[in-house]
Amino acid sequence: MTDYSKLAGGNIGSLVPYKPGKPIEELKREFGLERVIKLASNENPLGPSPKVTGALIETLPEISRYPDGDAYMLRQAVSKKLNVPPDQLLFGAGSNEIIELLLRTFVKPGEYTVSPSPSFSVYSIISQAMGTRCEWAPTSPTFETDLDRLIAAVKPGVRVVFLASPNNPTGRYINSNDLKTFMQKVPGDTIIAMDEAYCEFTDAPDYPETLGWYKEYPNMVLMRTFSKAYGLAGLRIGYCIADKMCCEMMNRVRQPFNTNMLAQIAAAIAINDEEWLKNVLRNNTEGKKYLYEEFEKLGIKYIPTQANFILADVGDGMAVFEKLLQKGVIVRFMGKELPSYIRVSIGTPEENKIFLKALKEIIVG
Repeated sequence: MTDYSKLAGGNIGSLVPYKPGKPIEELKREFGLERVIKLASNENPLGPSPKVTGALIETLPEISRYPDGDAYMLRQAVSKKLNVPPDQLLFGAGSNEIIELLLRTFVKPGEYTVSPSPSFSVYSIISQAMGTRCEWAPTSPTFETDLDRLIAAVKPGVRVVFLASPNNPTGRYINSNDLKTFMQKVPGDTIIAMDEAYCEFTDAPDYPETLGWYKEYPNMVLMRTFSKAYGLAGLRIGYCIADKMCCEMMNRVRQPFNTNMLAQIAAAIAINDEEWLKNVLRNNTEGKKYLYEEFEKLGIKYIPTQANFILADVGDGMAVFEKLLQKGVIVRFMGKELPSYIRVSIGTPEENKIFLKALKEIIVG
């Protein structure tokens, strides 16, 4: 008998896979529901730009061909939009692949990663899968990133520090002055991976303009995605902005056709459709304000967010999560780490109202 758990090794056998938000169709089948709304995965409720969907339809006859391995057209579009040299961009199947490429390229045996906690669990999952580990540095009681505690955790052997800003699941961000102080203290051979998956949603005046920083700090890698604000989660396309040599080393590890044809075309169009992005951001701002007001009426404490989701303390997170499922509303239960919380993505006005109506029925009765 072949014991694949032993063949895989202890780091894989003990790995707990990432559990995504419950699929809509699965919930419909489970409870016999006709209408289900999903506010669990921080997706764009308005979907992609109509320009994107039109271009994808036109491209479908070409999918028998391999994609451009260098993502030339997308590279040029992002380079021009962000005023970043093309050779300082690297594309992947979402931010997740960028994280994986970063670790595969630069984390050697005996080295490990660090991140504030709570944050994106994939940092730990990928680290463990790579045969290393991610050590967590607790945030403050109000979920602010404790940069003093984090810098103390950057010991010999730490190769990558993951900093999500805005952070998932809290929605907190690191202001410009604090991040600048941190970058001045951190060793130059420690890579600071700035996870900016939600940066388009930020409106804080002191949110760092990191596009102007990575040249001053060559150990800074900016990770971004088209999954959130641009509505392309199903196509899996993300990228990083980094020092030319950093991108060159990661490119040696990258698989030849890691980003598909449709994703490349969609992203190149999406990043230039400013009007659609304004619609998305307007919906998010108005929805955030509405949810804040309704939470306050219900006496629910929440964490002010710079992203497209809100972390809310509902007392018994698991119970509220399960009752919402029965009412056809999917949110995110935060697990044993944050047992009293749920995370709710900001939806359309209709979706937000459906969620609040169900939540009131559960809490007020």
